[in-house]
Amino acid sequence: MAEQLVQLGFKRIGIDAKWFFSGPVSNRIVIQNLLENLIKDNPGHKLVVFLNRKHRHLHFPYSEKDVERVYVWGGNNMISNLLLLPLLGRKHRLDGILYQNFGSFFGPRPWVYIHDLIFKSHPQFFTWKERVYFSFMPFLLRFADKVITISNSEKNRIQTHCPYLTAPVYVAQHGRNVAFQTRETFSEVELERVKESYQLPHQFILFVGRLNDRKNIGNLLQALDLLDNPAHLVIVGEEDWQLDPGLRERLNEGQQSGKLILTGKVPFVDLPVLYSLATLFCFPSFAEGFGLPVLEAISAGIPVATSEKSAMEEVCGEAAMYFDPHSPESISSAIQILLSDSGLREKLREKGLAQSRMFDWKKSGTKIYEAIQ
Repeated sequence: MAEQLVQLGFKRIGIDAKWFFSGPVSNRIVIQNLLENLIKDNPGHKLVVFLNRKHRHLHFPYSEKDVERVYVWGGNNMISNLLLLPLLGRKHRLDGILYQNFGSFFGPRPWVYIHDLIFKSHPQFFTWKERVYFSFMPFLLRFADKVITISNSEKNRIQTHCPYLTAPVYVAQHGRNVAFQTRETFSEVELERVKESYQLPHQFILFVGRLNDRKNIGNLLQALDLLDNPAHLVIVGEEDWQLDPGLRERLNEGQQSGKLILTGKVPFVDLPVLYSLATLFCFPSFAEGFGLPVLEAISAGIPVATSEKSAMEEVCGEAAMYFDPHSPESISSAIQILLSDSGLREKLREKGLAQSRMFDWKKSGTKIYEAIQ
C-alpha cells in the first residue's frame, strides 16, 4: 500500500487534532483513537499533526520519526480550519489535510471528517447561534475533495441535507474501547468499590450521556412510571444547559424518591465497571451520528433497549430491543420485556458481544487511508 500511495503523490498529510486533549467528549475520544491508529498503521506518509497551542505543555504520546507536531490557535474551530490550517498546510508542503467538521476553500486537498449534521435534521435541539455557526459546515463541504463520516446513517443525513455536495462520502465507523468488558473480567473488590461509591442497587437500568433534550430523558422517565414494577434508573453524565427546567425538577423528584441516581460525570476508570453492573442499558436519544454509549454497552455484555430508525440500529444490529423514542409507552414496553425475560437478556448479551467485535479503530484508520488515496 505504501508504494501505491507514494506513486499517487500522497506523502505529506496534515491531521486536525486540536481536540486531542480537550473538547467535546465524544469527538475527543474519536480523535484520540483515530490518531493512534493512523500513526501506528501509517503506510509511509509524513504526518503533520495540528494541536491546540494552549496544550503545548501537555505530553503528546507519539514521537515517531514520521510524525511532526504543529501547534495552532484553536479558539474557534471553524476559523482555525478555514484560515490557519490551509496556510500552515502550504508552509509544510502538505498534499492534503484531514479536517474535523469544517474544511476550507483553499490550500492543500481538504479531506473533511464529519462527526454529524444533526443540526440540519433536528434544528429544534440547537440555538439559533449554533445553527448559524454550524451552517458553514455544509457550505464548506462543497470544496471538499473527500468526505469521511462515522456511520451509514450519517452518510444519508449528509447526502440529504447537502444537495450541492459533489465529493464522494466514505464511512469509517468508530471502534470499540477494549476497556469495556463483561462483569466477570473485573475483580469482586473493584465491583464492590464502584457499587459503594455510587450507591448502586442490585438491579438497575443504566443511561450514559449528557443530560439534554436531544437525549430524550423526559420520555425515559415517563416510561419508567408506566412499568408494572418500579425500577431503579442510574443516569451517568453531566447536565447540559439545554436541559428543560421542568425536566430538571422531575430529576430532583426522582432522586428524592430513591428510584433515580444521578452520578454526574464519573472518572473513566469507573465507567466500564459501572456498565458491567447494569441489568440493562436504555438509550432513547432522538438522534445520534453513531451512538458510542450503545457500543460500550454491548461490549460490556449488557442488553440494550434503544431508538429505532437511527444510527443505533447500525451499531447494535440484532443485539437490541428497539422502540419509538417519541412514545413513552413504546419505551416502557421494551424495558418491561427485557426486565421480565432473563432468557432474552442472555440472548441479547451473546449477540451484543459478537456484534461489538465488528467495530475496530484499526479498521477505521484503514478506511480513512483507503478514502484519501
